[in-house]
Amino acid sequence: MRYVQQDVVLSPRTVKSLAAKSQRPEVIKRLSSLKPGAMEIENGFLPVHLEAAHGSDAPTLQGMQPIGNGASGATYSVRLAEDFWRAGKNYGRNFVFKAMLCPNSQNPIPSDLYTAQYQDDTSNLEELVSLEKARIYKEYQMTVSLDAGSRVMRAYGLAQIDNVFGILLENIHGVTVGHLIACARPALEQGTITASEYLAMGRQLIIDALIAVSCCEDMGIVHQDISHNNVMYDEHRKMFRLIDMGLGGEEGEPARIGTPGYIDMTSLAIHGRDVYSVAKLLVHFLKRPNYHMGYIGIVSATSEEKFPFMDALKALPYESKEQVIRFLNRMISLDTNSRARAEDLLLEPFIKDTAMPLRESVHATFKRLT
Repeated sequence: MRYVQQDVVLSPRTVKSLAAKSQRPEVIKRLSSLKPGAMEIENGFLPVHLEAAHGSDAPTLQGMQPIGNGASGATYSVRLAEDFWRAGKNYGRNFVFKAMLCPNSQNPIPSDLYTAQYQDDTSNLEELVSLEKARIYKEYQMTVSLDAGSRVMRAYGLAQIDNVFGILLENIHGVTVGHLIACARPALEQGTITASEYLAMGRQLIIDALIAVSCCEDMGIVHQDISHNNVMYDEHRKMFRLIDMGLGGEEGEPARIGTPGYIDMTSLAIHGRDVYSVAKLLVHFLKRPNYHMGYIGIVSATSEEKFPFMDALKALPYESKEQVIRFLNRMISLDTNSRARAEDLLLEPFIKDTAMPLRESVHATFKRLT
């Protein structure tokens, strides 16, 4: 199973910039064909098969338990019957498959694919399926555009398993930030880890998230759904990584609404939306459990006295908490023009604090939690 290599690739940002200088439709169309993943999209979904256990029939997705469910599809841990090749490189057989479309009327994906008013209209049904495929192409293109970013889950190809269409993704060995917080809170209370160790883990989380967001900005892409559900700790690579580009879009496109508590209310997809969501990720990591984020979270400058630190973190030195608050306030300005960029935030004292433990120490803390 192979995808051939695309000879020339331009980032969505570069394509948009060049297209804006041309009035010729054929030139704009040609430029669009140079975006990452364009060749795979042109070739369509590659049929792949799951590996069968010795002496057994090949498994089906329908008989498997998903490892995750999201707005744009369910994900499954799969092992293919053959190695998967892309651009001359063998990526093996173990992947996450994001199942996003199944046109079977008895078990459709998404579940509302077939609505009553369209069931007897073949042309409309075909149009619905085409629209869903376009949605998959969009997500794939957003994800594969970030291939060079080590802190973003990789996409390997458009695939069809049985009658289900979706994306083959990297299988990250780790847990979501939400799961990590759930493990860490009792560990803090029991003294298994210290408040300083937990804060160091939060700092590493934000460093990695900002690097991912900076990579998105370089490519002209906005994730639009950064949350505790869409960032994972990769145990093998010892870093936090951004996952699920289901709501991702190019800069300047209409904004899409992500997870409540992380939502910036700007109408367009811009870099500042992702910065705002990273700020809310920090809030979620540090806040007490009974503090509810609401729809958009903390929206104005806060202070050490007002911030809802979890009880175990209140014992941190005042200077440490104040440093966190100054950093946070730079990210949540309602004026998106004055909101700091990810690249600049990586130079902030909270991020550059040499007294904080290094990545290996943070990983050791993670191991004590899991």
